[in-house]
Amino acid sequence: MANHKQVAFAGRTNAGKSSLLKALIPEMKLIKPSKKPGFTRKIYCYGIGNKPGRELIMSDLPGYGYGSTTEQGDVILEYLRTAASLKMVYILMDSRVLEMPSDKQVIALLDNYGIPWQIIGTKIDRAKSGDPAHVLDMLMRFSKASRKGAMGASETFYKDEIIVTSDKTMVGINELKWSIMRHSGLVSE
Repeated sequence: MANHKQVAFAGRTNAGKSSLLKALIPEMKLIKPSKKPGFTRKIYCYGIGNKPGRELIMSDLPGYGYGSTTEQGDVILEYLRTAASLKMVYILMDSRVLEMPSDKQVIALLDNYGIPWQIIGTKIDRAKSGDPAHVLDMLMRFSKASRKGAMGASETFYKDEIIVTSDKTMVGINELKWSIMRHSGLVSE
């Protein structure tokens, strides 16, 4: 898979990364979501497609924050520094616990490395407000505040394109699939 494209899913522990990947590719039986924070301890890469130039790798990164380890952080940093075919990092934020300092740190790191990122709100069906529009507004404010803090951020970053999702009700899953295909170059705009 020399010409493969890659997208990664990052987020705090228990943000729903593995569950969202399971919703995106339900036929992938290897994906094992867990309710235990910090369950994903290493990077899991899932390959999709078998036509030359049309392969896609979706990487499930270990969570950061509560329940994570320094070693997991080192693994994530090394991955971000060396993944030359990485087209996008989707930053998953649990709709029940929207903004944490660790999210800002990861965004600053991605901006520093020049890696495009996009915020994905997860577990929208379980949001405390019960209002997807409210969650979307909060995520948009966070994204704009993060952009203001980013030194030299390029317009190629997709900070204002926020998708809210639910792995239970499948809200936003098709929009996320389209985003993945578009940002990885598998379809043109």
